[in-house]
Amino acid sequence: MIYRPFLTVLLILAGAALATPAAASSIGNWCKADNAPRIEIKTSTDQVSWDFTQSEKQLNRFKIDTVNPYGKEIITDVGGLMQGGIELKETMRFKTLTHNGLNQICYWFDTIVVTLHIKPTIYIASEFPRGSCKHEAIREHELKHIAVDREIVNKYANILGQAVRDEMMRQTVFGPYNVSQSGQAEAYIRGRLEKLLKTYSAMMDDERKNRQQKVDSLSEYERVNRMCR
Repeated sequence: MIYRPFLTVLLILAGAALATPAAASSIGNWCKADNAPRIEIKTSTDQVSWDFTQSEKQLNRFKIDTVNPYGKEIITDVGGLMQGGIELKETMRFKTLTHNGLNQICYWFDTIVVTLHIKPTIYIASEFPRGSCKHEAIREHELKHIAVDREIVNKYANILGQAVRDEMMRQTVFGPYNVSQSGQAEAYIRGRLEKLLKTYSAMMDDERKNRQQKVDSLSEYERVNRMCR
């Protein structure tokens, strides 16, 4: 079983680096980026944490997000579960160019770093001590949930990387804006990237739930139960 899968998006704006004011002669050619953005997609995972201190009764109180394959009317005890999820963290840094004569400012992305991180914990009920058949059977099953998360992270690292690159190609420079509107401009630019990440985060979350539910299938539960008869 999988317990409360989570997907969070943490958006961090690094300090924008102010470039030297432009000395251009016209509005038409001064608002240009001096570099392409560096885009980096990272994946990481914590070591699996194990907890064998909770009883079946205690694990029954955990909120389970996958559906019981035996049906709602069948009461089953929880022998084990995986707690954790995928954290999506993004940092970005702007560069700017200011035209003092026009009192205008332009923005472009200098660096975008997206990290997909897995934080897994596996619980196995204390009624099944280490070394017992049931303990090992549950352990094997719960590790399948972590394997799914790792596959999802690797898949969406590639998808997100391409999506961010495509977004940068669609618009390389933002502005010019009046300097007095710089706060609104930064919020707009951040919002574009935030919207993109939330869209793909929702897609990743949906696929994760569907694939994790397949791990908690009736045939898989029956297979685990048969291992220790």
